[in-house]
Order: sequence, then C-alpha cells, then structure tokens
Amino acid sequence: MAVTAFSHAGHILVVEDDAALAAAIVSALSREGHQVDSVGTGRELRAYLDERVPELVLLDLHLPDASGLDLLPVIKEAGEMVSVVVITGDREISTVVEAMRRGADHFLPKPFDLATLCEEAAKTLRHHRLRRRASVYQERVAQPRGRDPLPDLVGSSAAIGKVRELACQVADTDASVVLLGESGTGKGMIARGIHQLSRRAGASFVGINCASLQPQLLESEIFGYEKGAFTGAASRKPGLMEVADGGTLFLDEIAEMESQAQGKLLTALESRSFRRVGGIKEIRVDVRFIVATHHDLEDEVGRGGFRADLYYRLDVFQIRLPPLRERLEDLPELSVHFIRSLNPTLGRQVESIAPRTMDLLTRYHWPGNVRELRNVIERAMILTSGSDIRPEHLPTSFKTGAGPEAGPMRALAEVEREHIERVLIATRRNIQRTARVLGISRSTLYAKMKQYKLNHEDIASKR
Repeated sequence: MAVTAFSHAGHILVVEDDAALAAAIVSALSREGHQVDSVGTGRELRAYLDERVPELVLLDLHLPDASGLDLLPVIKEAGEMVSVVVITGDREISTVVEAMRRGADHFLPKPFDLATLCEEAAKTLRHHRLRRRASVYQERVAQPRGRDPLPDLVGSSAAIGKVRELACQVADTDASVVLLGESGTGKGMIARGIHQLSRRAGASFVGINCASLQPQLLESEIFGYEKGAFTGAASRKPGLMEVADGGTLFLDEIAEMESQAQGKLLTALESRSFRRVGGIKEIRVDVRFIVATHHDLEDEVGRGGFRADLYYRLDVFQIRLPPLRERLEDLPELSVHFIRSLNPTLGRQVESIAPRTMDLLTRYHWPGNVRELRNVIERAMILTSGSDIRPEHLPTSFKTGAGPEAGPMRALAEVEREHIERVLIATRRNIQRTARVLGISRSTLYAKMKQYKLNHEDIASKR
C-alpha cells in the first residue's frame, strides 16, 4: 500500500554501486511517494552530504572506492538524527555488529524483495520522526519552568507582549505566517523563534532575504537548478526548499520577489512540490512558510506589485512587529540586554547607562529600530573605559540634540531623510555601510535616496 505523500513520505538516499539494483530501488520507493536520490560511490556520497542531509540512507557496505562501514560515521556526522539501513550480501555476524556499533539502525541482507525494502524504509522513517520529535520535546521539558519561550524577544511592553502571545499561539501549527514591520524590528528573530517552538524544531530553519539577490539568482537559490540549466550551472544544486524539507523556510522581504518567482512559489505552496530550474522532475517537500516584509502587502497587491493569489495563500496568520518608537518603555530593558551580551565579546565591564544618556536615547526616533539601538550601544561600549555609558559616548546627533525626536511636531519623512543623510555623510557615501548601519537593504536605501532626492553631489558638498 502506498504511503501518504505528506504524512509518511520521506527523503531517502540510496547508496548502491549496482546501477540496475539502484534504479529498481529508486523506482519502488518513488512509487510509494518518497523523494529518492541515488549515488554509487563513497566520493559521490560525501559530495551529496555536503549539500543535503536525507532522513534515511540505504547503504551498501561494498562500494568500489570505500567501505560502507567507514562511511557510517561520515553519514552520522552530516546529521546525527539520520537513519541508516545497511544492505549487503555479507551475512557475517561480526559485520552486522560492527555496522550497528558505528550507527546503523537496521540491517537488510541481500537478496531481498522490493516490497520488504519498502516496508523497512517506511518503518525506519516512522521511528526516525518519532525519535526526532522526542528529542525536541525532551529539550522543552528540560527547560526550567517559567522560562521565556522566546528569550531573544526582549521587552515587557503590552505591544511586545502581544507579539509574544501571537507567536506562541501559531508556533505549534503548520500555518503560514506573515510578519510585518519596519527594518530592524526583529522579524528574522521572531521567525526563528516560531520555528524553535514548533514541532519542526528538530529539522532545518532556512532563511533568505529576497532583496539581496537578482531575480534570476533568487529563483535558482530557492528552487535549485539542474546541471546545464544556464551558463555556469556546472552541476546540480539543491534549492533552499529542499534543504528546508521537514522544517521551516523563511522568506524575508518577500515583497521584493519578482512576479515569475511569485508564481512558482504559489505553485509550490499549493502542491507542496516544485521543479528545479531547468528540471522536469517534481520534487515533493514538507515545508512550513514564514514570510516577512516592511511593505504593506495589501497596498502592494492593490498596485499590482504583489500577486493577490499568493498573498491570500500566505496570509493565514499575521503578526505585526511594532517599531521601537512605539514601545520606548522597552528601551532600558533592551539596552541592558545588549550590554550584558556584548560585555564578554568586547572585553568590557559596563554595568549601567547614565540617566542623561538614557534621556537622550528615549528622545531619539530610532528609524533603524532595535538593530540601530544595538549598534549605538556597541559603539558606546567601545568608546567607554569605565562602568557606565555617558552622553559623550553617543553619536554627535544625540549630544547636539540634532537627532530626530519622537515628538509629534516633526514629520516622519523629514526625520527619516535627515537620519539617512547623516549616515551617508558619516560613511563617506558608502552605500553598503550605510545600509548596514540603517538596518535596511541596499535596494531599499537606493529607493529612499531617490524618494528624498539625496544625490551624491549634495551629500559630498556637506562633508
């Protein structure tokens, strides 16, 4: 009886040098709904494990260039939770014992019928997933009672409490999640926290920033490509969706994704399968999607910048992360958190922030949000040789009062323009450094420079 494609189907690697036998095994397991790959040598196995880690390996002990016994530790090193079924014609008890000692889960002697092999594979996959889930739950039980389920989400404000509550509610489901918030508010951290709280925590969390790559590169990065799919594709490359199989795929700045890639992503969401670039084989995956953007996706849909069908498919559960200026009561707690985490790294013993310094910090508008606060604290800690952070350790804009304030009298656009201009001047118009300091992508920075008419000549004249 065929396994159900999404509940029991797994990712299996067949390591067998007999091409005819390998093809028969791959065909039988594929008919059962599994995703199956095969290699014929130890060298090919090592290369495969450098790119992907399967759930189950069917390993022939006698390969032309290596002993399967020697390869067992290599497989376990690639992923200690990987299950291995050894297949061989060698019936010596000592060989069986040694294979088990080195990490094999089961032993299947040749000759065998394919039905028996499929049953063994299904049984081992079930045990593999139970073991992985038990490991995750054991870690949770071992945590002290009352421990914060999202320890990196610092703050006691009502706004951040709501984020924590929503993240915990959605974590143990497979629902797609849309994270909305300005750059630097911690969307990536929340995505990883949701994954760690979920039943997928024992599998991979894979993230990519959709604004960081050209459209064609982004598509091949997510879906992978076949050898010869385009110039420079010298070998097959698995995509991030394959790497995230069984786990979570986090797509940051998804609004930057081009229409063609959006269409392919929609197909993958609906069918839980896709094709590599240049490929014809449908690859099935079990992936949970979390996406994030600083754009208003509904507005993007309205103006045609984002596919409506993809938006409605993704927008099952939405969490909005508040900017720092909307939760300034968390600023002291965040500052202390950063000081404690940076002290060992920087070799400092900073204990506090002077009252006047805290006053200046709370008056600032924080367009770069929590990420910018961390940078400011780190810079101040580098400058201080004492136990506290004083006003002279802050950037000039804080000390002169020129920094944007959170008061209602100034337009947000004016505040943002001034801040971007100051950073551009400070970095000598270095776009990459400026984007890093602001906590935004280069494409977003270019768009804001165009919006605020911040051309290079004007900035150069103000240095």
